[in-house]
Amino acid sequence: MKMAPSIPKIIQYLSLTVSVFILIACGGETSKAVSSEDGILDLRDLDIQTAGAINLDGEWRFIWKTDLESGQTLDSVISKIDVPHSWNGHRIGETKLAGQGYGSYFITILLPSQLHHYALAIPTTGTAYDLFVNDELLGGVGICSDDPNLARAEYKPMVYDLGAQSKQLTVRIDVSNHDHRLGGLWESPSIGTISSMYDQREDRVAMELFMFGTLFIMGVYHLGIFSLSTRGKGALYFGLFCLLISLRTLVTGQIFLLEIWSSISWRSLVRIEYLTFYLGIPIFYQFISIQFPYEMSKKVGLATWGFSGLFSLMVIFTAPLFFSGTLIYFQLLSFALMLYVVYALGLALIRGEEGSGMVLFGFLIIMLSFLNDVLNAGNFIQTGYLVSLGLMVFILTQALLISLRFSKAYSTIDSQRIKLERTNVAYQSEIETRQSAEKEVLRHKENLEELVEARTEELQIANDRLKALSRVDGLTGIANRRRMDEALESEWRRMGRQEKHLSVIMCDIDHFKLYNDTYGHQRGDDCLTRVAKAIKNSINRPADLVARYGGEEFCVILPETTQEGAAILAEIIRENVKYLQLQHESSPVSKLVTLSLGVAAVIPDKNSKPVLLLEAADRALYQAKGNGRDRVEVNLPEKG
Repeated sequence: MKMAPSIPKIIQYLSLTVSVFILIACGGETSKAVSSEDGILDLRDLDIQTAGAINLDGEWRFIWKTDLESGQTLDSVISKIDVPHSWNGHRIGETKLAGQGYGSYFITILLPSQLHHYALAIPTTGTAYDLFVNDELLGGVGICSDDPNLARAEYKPMVYDLGAQSKQLTVRIDVSNHDHRLGGLWESPSIGTISSMYDQREDRVAMELFMFGTLFIMGVYHLGIFSLSTRGKGALYFGLFCLLISLRTLVTGQIFLLEIWSSISWRSLVRIEYLTFYLGIPIFYQFISIQFPYEMSKKVGLATWGFSGLFSLMVIFTAPLFFSGTLIYFQLLSFALMLYVVYALGLALIRGEEGSGMVLFGFLIIMLSFLNDVLNAGNFIQTGYLVSLGLMVFILTQALLISLRFSKAYSTIDSQRIKLERTNVAYQSEIETRQSAEKEVLRHKENLEELVEARTEELQIANDRLKALSRVDGLTGIANRRRMDEALESEWRRMGRQEKHLSVIMCDIDHFKLYNDTYGHQRGDDCLTRVAKAIKNSINRPADLVARYGGEEFCVILPETTQEGAAILAEIIRENVKYLQLQHESSPVSKLVTLSLGVAAVIPDKNSKPVLLLEAADRALYQAKGNGRDRVEVNLPEKG
């Protein structure tokens, strides 16, 4: 039998997890956190030389193009908007913005009085912009226009030289979007000295190229292993996945692919970004399922390929404005799939499958980095894209797993000897335990039948008690709805065979909600209990049944009782409840608690159902309510 991982190994995995997250946290964004308010960012007290890159996050002023065209004054159309964030869902008055349109972002930056050489970095936007500094056009990416026929989307992170500046800068960014689901400044612009801004860009490019090179080499390496047929299809799928993610690092972040292929279109960049994600998920699932075929479902794998293929076809054959809207649905499906993989790997870990602990650890890192990328793309956090880093951690775990397998080969003989000794000890202990059990069985053999009989009797008594409790209303102590339904069905069949009348009385406490509102729910429960007791005391025959129908409604089942007899009994019930003298000051009917009652009777027919009798009594009850309450009404007289 395979053994589950030991406690020290689990502690090692947890320690490694903490170390990885510390590494990820240290590798995140290092830009100075300063927030703007009402379109003003105050940097006057900062040491610009040591502050590094400063994100222009917070409240910006915002003007929607159509508001200006409608003839409104400038002050009336200015609103506040959070950056970084898409303008989707932003409200201007009663208007909720969609993703497509044209808007202007404004921010005033208060600079230190000392003269410094500044630069402004603008990452990708949704999906074209023009940059104005102190009302002068400094540059832009794509063609920004409110006319969809003139606008052109483009991704290109830029660093703009602002020259020597002091005291104050006014930045305006006109953004248009007609080609993507999201529009606006969805990533953080940043400002700093020109040296710090270019250093930041070079650091980011270097990190992304490092991850690209590592992933690309690992991808080619595993494809080479597959070509030699030494590791089978697992190496093929893992190699393809590494190549896909390495390609993805070139079209996200600093988009280094533009340095290699400057003429590539924006649509091609977006399609590559989405396809590497949509195709990567089923390929990675296939890699995991090959390693753990007994835990991973083939049907789930086929379903994954199916929805991945469907989403990929939409990316290839539809416009970005359409397929960008599919991302959230694919993310939800992917997250559900990841939860299933975690479950399967956890099952493999419990079963003691070799390498399951390391694979699970690496997959959890990938899953967390995937969630980070989803939240980062949705502007919920600003930590950058980390899925490539997560994959690198996974690759390291696979390398560590290979090393552990090699070291394990040298200790196989010794471990087998130890297992054999432990097995012998376990067998000896089991033999002793069985011998002891046999002696105990022989010792108790004489009174075994008595013990079984006693236990059986106790269980029967307990079952009878449970059965009785399941048919009693917990508050009033009378029969509940379940018991009523059973009795009505039984009496319906019995009266049908004997061709005798079966009557039903429906009772409802008048204005019970007002009673609860006036006296409270504790008094209301007491009222229900006393009314139920009064109704029950009004009947004498053992076959008659009083049940709580629901809420403040009660039902009385009367076999072998005509409609006239049931009406007389209903009047007695009404008087007995009134005789309780329960005060009800808020009732418009009476200052005492009263009942409205509906009576119906029928000789059951095998072609009809008991529910028809209940409905007839219920109609009579509503007639009593409509005629002033505190009264008895009967259904239409029987024919014949």
